[in-house]
Amino acid sequence: MEKLALNRKQEGFINGSAITILIGGLALGGLLVYGLKTGQELPIWPAIAVVVVNLIAATKLVMDIRTAKKLKQAPPPNAAKNGNPPK
Repeated sequence: MEKLALNRKQEGFINGSAITILIGGLALGGLLVYGLKTGQELPIWPAIAVVVVNLIAATKLVMDIRTAKKLKQAPPPNAAKNGNPPK
């Protein structure tokens, strides 16, 4: 099913992994602002959770890009059967 989704052209400007990274960055920024406003130290566990989510989303984004490039470079499956060069 994932390959089917990757074959389809992306309709939106930003995919899900990029949105996850943006939301995680906003959450981490919110934690930093909270710490500055209240004078308290940054809560460590929520900050670690945000960093882990961002790392996972960044990894997924890189894997999606690599898979999309491979699919784009691969010849279509019908080209070999018909004998016609791809246009």
